Amino acid sequence: MILSLAACGGGSSPRPNTAPPAPPPRTSPEKPPAAAPASERILADDTTLLTPSKASLSAPAGWLLREQSEVLTLVEPAGEASLSFVEISTAANRDEAARAAWAKVSPGFALPVAMAQDLPPSDGWDSLAQIVYVTPTTESRVVLALVRSFRGTWYVALLQGKLAALDRRGAQLSTAIQSFRVPGMERETFTGKATMDEARLAALAEFVEHARQETGVPGVALAVVSKDQILFERGFGVRELRDPMPVTPSTRFMIGSTTKALTTLMMARLVDAKKLSWETPLTQLWPGFALGDKEITAKVTLQHTVCACTGMPRRDLEFLFEYEGVTPEARIASMKEMQPSTGFGETFQYSNLMVAAGGYVAGLAAAPRRGKQPSFDDAYAAAMQAHVLGPLGMKSTTLFTSVAQRGEHASPHARGLGLSYEVLPLHFERAVEAVRPAGAAWSTVRDLARYASLELAEGALGGKQLVSRESMLRRRTPQIKIDDNTSYGLGLIVEKDHGVALIHHGGNTIGFTSDLFVLPEHNLGVVLLTNAGGANAFHNAVRRRFLELAFDGKPSAQSNLTASIERAKQQVKETRALLKTPPDAAWLGKLAGKYSNDDLGSLEVRREGAGYVVDVGEWSCEVAQERDLDATEKLLVIGAPYAGLELVPREEGGTTVLVLDAGQVKYVFAPVGASAR
Repeated sequence: MILSLAACGGGSSPRPNTAPPAPPPRTSPEKPPAAAPASERILADDTTLLTPSKASLSAPAGWLLREQSEVLTLVEPAGEASLSFVEISTAANRDEAARAAWAKVSPGFALPVAMAQDLPPSDGWDSLAQIVYVTPTTESRVVLALVRSFRGTWYVALLQGKLAALDRRGAQLSTAIQSFRVPGMERETFTGKATMDEARLAALAEFVEHARQETGVPGVALAVVSKDQILFERGFGVRELRDPMPVTPSTRFMIGSTTKALTTLMMARLVDAKKLSWETPLTQLWPGFALGDKEITAKVTLQHTVCACTGMPRRDLEFLFEYEGVTPEARIASMKEMQPSTGFGETFQYSNLMVAAGGYVAGLAAAPRRGKQPSFDDAYAAAMQAHVLGPLGMKSTTLFTSVAQRGEHASPHARGLGLSYEVLPLHFERAVEAVRPAGAAWSTVRDLARYASLELAEGALGGKQLVSRESMLRRRTPQIKIDDNTSYGLGLIVEKDHGVALIHHGGNTIGFTSDLFVLPEHNLGVVLLTNAGGANAFHNAVRRRFLELAFDGKPSAQSNLTASIERAKQQVKETRALLKTPPDAAWLGKLAGKYSNDDLGSLEVRREGAGYVVDVGEWSCEVAQERDLDATEKLLVIGAPYAGLELVPREEGGTTVLVLDAGQVKYVFAPVGASAR
C-alpha cells in the first residue's frame, strides 16, 4: 500500500490482481495538526488546489480541506486519514526537509524512522524519497513522508491514518499525490508516431532476457501485435526450474486478472445479442444475488460488478485461505455478509468477488432457458466458449487447470523470504477456482495476441464485426479514477502513460504474473506472461522499455529495474534483521495449537522438523519469530508463497488469539473451543 503511494511520483501503473495483499507496513498512529487551521471546508467537487508557490494538485470531493499559511491538509470523510502538503525552501537533504515539514504540521513530532528509501525520480522531479515511521502494531496506522524536490525546493507530502482508511481511500490519495504539479516542471511525454521495426523488436527481446535473468523469473512468453498480425512472438527461459523444457509461444500460463477483460468481452457479446444490458439489475438476472444491505443489493447492475466503482472492499484472503470443496455458488453466497465501505462511484475499490458474481450471472443469462439451470461453473464456461474463445479461435485457452495440465504448460513459482524463486505445487492456484471470471484462465501469448488484435480492431475479426464497436468501446469508458492518469473501465484499465493512451489489464496469481496492453492510437499491442508470482517489477520494466523503444523515449527502464531490485534486497535484509535467531522455543511452543476464524476457517501452528509452520489445511508455510521495531513479537510467514504474512498474538478474554490485519478487516483466530470471528 505505502510503496504504491510513493510510486505515484514515478508514474508506475497500477496492477490489480488476484494475489494476496502485501503485509501492512510498520507504522504509527495519526497525530492531528497542532496549529489551528486558518480555514476549513468540505469540498463539494473534485477541486484543483494551489499551494503558496502556485503548485497545484487535485483534491477529491467529499474531503475536508484545511488551509494554513504554509500547509494544505486533506482529511478523508471519516476523519481516519489525512494528507498534508508542505513546501520547504531551505533544507540540506530529504531528512532535514521531512523534519521541517513535520514541525509545521505536528510540532513535537518525534517518531523514529522505520525505513527511508530513495526512489528513481521521474516526471520532472529532481529527487524522490519515502520515509516510513515506527509505531505500535496494535494501532494499525500509517505515518510516512513522501519527499520530492525540484530546483532546490522540497515538496513534502505527509500521510497519517488508519490502515483501513488507506485501503479504502488509496486511489484518492494516489490521485492527490500524483497530480501535484510545480510551475516550470517538464514531464516526460511520448509523442509522435510509434515505430516498432525489426531492430526495435530485437532490442526489446534482448531487454526481456536480460531483465528475466536479473530478476530470476524462470520463464517468459512475449508477443507484439497489430490489428492485422503478430509482429513478434518468443519464449524465454524454462517452464519450470526443475525441468529444462523451454517456454514457447504455445506454452500455457495462468493469466490472473487479465481474465477480467475476457469476461467483459463475453458480457459485451451478450449485450449485442440482447440477452442482457449493462444496466440490468443483477437480481433480475439471478434473484439469489445479495449483499449485506438490501437497498444496495437492489442497485447493483451488471455493469457495477465489473467497474470497481461500487465501494466493495477487497476480500481475497477468504478465498485464499479456504477453498477445498468451496463451490462458486457458496463463494458468491458469502457476499450476503459483505457491504461497501465507500459509496457508489465515490472511489476505486477492487473486488474479485464482484467480478466473479457478474461473470457467473452473465453465464446463467446466456444459458438455454429449457431444462435444469446449470451450475455457475458450467454456465460461465459455456458462455466463454460460445462467445469468446470459440469465435476468436483461442484453442489453447482454458478456464480449468485440469485441462491446462494436459498440454504444454508452465509451472507456478514464488519466493519465500528472499529473492530466489522456487517451484510451487499447482494446488496453490486452486484458490481462484471458485472466482473463475475474476482470474482463473490459462492462456498463451499466441491466443491472447488474437484478443489484443480484436481490441485494436475495435471488435472486428477477419473483416467481420465480432462485437459491435459500441459494446467494445463501452468497456473502455472510464468508470472510476484510479490515479491522476488512470481510470477503471469495465474489466479494463484506461490510462494515459506519458501522454500515450493505453488499454490494459495485468494479472497476478500465486505463481504467475501477466500483462496485456494495447495502444489503440498506434495499432500496437503487447502480451507478456511469466511463471513467477509478484513479478510486477519485471513487467513494469518491460512495458517501460517497449514505450522507450516505440517513441524514442529516455532510456530509464534499466535504471528503474535496478533500483527496484536494490530496494527489494534492502527490504529482505531489514526483515531478516527483525527475526529472532535462535527463536524463543517457549514463546513458539505457547502459540502451538489449533485456531479458528469464521471467515478464514481453521489454522494450526505446529512444530515441523527443526522449525514451525502455520497450516490452514489447503496449504502450510514455514513461520519464524519476528520482533518488530515497536518490540511487538509476531509470527512471520517466511515460506513461499505467503512470505510476509503476519499473525500477531494478543491476549483476549484470558486466551491468546492470533490477529491477521488485512486493513479493512481484522481476522481474529481464536483457539479451537473459544469464540472465533
